[in-house]
Amino acid sequence: MVKQKEKEMTRTLEEIEALEKELAAEKKQAIKEGKKDAVAEVKRLILKHKLTKGDIRGKAMKQLEG
Repeated sequence: MVKQKEKEMTRTLEEIEALEKELAAEKKQAIKEGKKDAVAEVKRLILKHKLTKGDIRGKAMKQLEG
């Protein structure tokens, strides 16, 4: 009975590789969505604080911090 459960719990190399590919695809998608969210947040902050491209460095950090 125990050996049968152990046999069921082990995965083949092909199954593991398929899972790795699936996880890699999910990770790639999550990173892509995270970048989209970050860009949207920066754009929102630029509009909120009425910043221009010249303000993005130095001056923008001061405005966004306080």
